[in-house]
Amino acid sequence: MSKGTPSFGKRNKTTHIVCRRCGHRSYNVAKRRCAHCGYPDPRWRSYSWARKRKQRGK
Repeated sequence: MSKGTPSFGKRNKTTHIVCRRCGHRSYNVAKRRCAHCGYPDPRWRSYSWARKRKQRGK
């Protein structure tokens, strides 16, 4: 089996669906957690290393 075009046809399992809180397609069905906002956690997912880039643009 090759790694190229024929293999891509077999990729038909859904890992992420649309998150009901943030609307991004990052809610992991297996883990039951959103990679973008952290739902169902009450607090929004945020990290200091993610904020750094936004602050530099000022």
